Amino acid sequence: MKKTILLTIFLLICASCDPVSDMEANIENLTGQSLVVDFISTDPSFDKTLQIPSGEIVLFQEGFDIGSTFLEPSLVEYDSVVILNQKQEVLRIYKENDSGKNIYNVREYWMGSEPSKRFFKYEYEINTRDIE
Repeated sequence: MKKTILLTIFLLICASCDPVSDMEANIENLTGQSLVVDFISTDPSFDKTLQIPSGEIVLFQEGFDIGSTFLEPSLVEYDSVVILNQKQEVLRIYKENDSGKNIYNVREYWMGSEPSKRFFKYEYEINTRDIE
């Protein structure tokens, strides 16, 4: 009887736990050149720079949330995203409200999948036509 009560209490505790969701967001360089992607914020402590060799995929963001059952990449802390070549020449500048293919538009231009329950994986592709 004591084991049954302990088992019931344990099951109730486990059942009441909030689910944990994980997310991974990657950026893939499908161009013929190495790229530098600068994420620029009004607060310099949030600035982020990614070096992405040609044909490579680099982790942009990962995260988890307790209680959430859906996660997606967030760029709200960035004012702009600048793509440069290795010579530091600006190839493209993304702003949040730009029309066309835009890195800020996660639902339209990021490929998302859920490879396992509550694990979300996203990928943004940079093609040659994106930086011409």
